[in-house]
Amino acid sequence: MSDKEIKTACETLLAQIQKHVGLLAQCHSHINQAFSTEIIAIGKTPRMAVMVAGLIENYYTCAETIFFRISQFFDNNLQGDRWHRELLERMTLDIGETRPKVISEQSFSDLTELMRFRHFKRYYFGVEYDWERVEALVRRVDRLAKQLPQELSEFAAFVRKIAEGKQGTGTPALIFLVSV
Repeated sequence: MSDKEIKTACETLLAQIQKHVGLLAQCHSHINQAFSTEIIAIGKTPRMAVMVAGLIENYYTCAETIFFRISQFFDNNLQGDRWHRELLERMTLDIGETRPKVISEQSFSDLTELMRFRHFKRYYFGVEYDWERVEALVRRVDRLAKQLPQELSEFAAFVRKIAEGKQGTGTPALIFLVSV
């Protein structure tokens, strides 16, 4: 790939990360708004639980989309039925000169719980959710809303270095860009 193609690929990934970080913030804001207004006014009804569950699912799916784009950019090699779990695990790995880790162990733990909930929600067609469980998941989203943007910002700084050519032309990170 030429320097210009590498820069364009990096800028595209950075734009995708930025866009989805904004969407994560919107999802988090909607969850907070539900708890500060709708649930106070209406109560912890099955409908409110379905609404909050959907927002939690959207939050996780948005984060997973970021990780999927990062994975495509650097290695594009997810396989099997458990690729969702594998994707999260890969985001905790510091892969030498290829790329730093994307998320902390705490974020991994929180995101794993959200992933499990998303799987449950996709196959649970009832409307009776355990409010204690929903609130525990919301606390995880609250924690992620504080730390995930920072972790992604740190990772984006690494991608910017590639775009600016400061990683060096022999860096393994650039090898993976060819497959994108």
